[in-house]
Amino acid sequence: MITTNKEIDKKYTKIVKEITKNELGKEVNINIIFVSKEEIKKLNNTFRKKDTETDVLTFVYGDDDLFAEIYICEDVIKRNAETFSNSFEKELLMVLIHASLHCCGYDHEYDTTNAELMFKIQNKYYEKYLKKFNL
Repeated sequence: MITTNKEIDKKYTKIVKEITKNELGKEVNINIIFVSKEEIKKLNNTFRKKDTETDVLTFVYGDDDLFAEIYICEDVIKRNAETFSNSFEKELLMVLIHASLHCCGYDHEYDTTNAELMFKIQNKYYEKYLKKFNL
């Protein structure tokens, strides 16, 4: 089950559910939590020692009750969308796919050996959902 603290288009929670089920082979409980720029910066500093805002942070616990949490900052996503000449919807899609893959154990920061694979899979899902939802 995918839950969120903010009402968002159901397609986004469906995407997280589909990707994690496909990659893990089972359904898991994931919370999607929307936070302010200040809160994401604080979390990023506490857990990654980076004193800057970021668009998304993923925490994987692996528990049956709560498998993972995805923290999202809409303001940073909006800024990134403008920077990359992208729509907010497309940028949010990319962030959720990226976070979903982190939930499934893919990594590009701490173990760069799978970074290329992670981004290849990310792009595959991105193209799939762009077409599926006509974004």
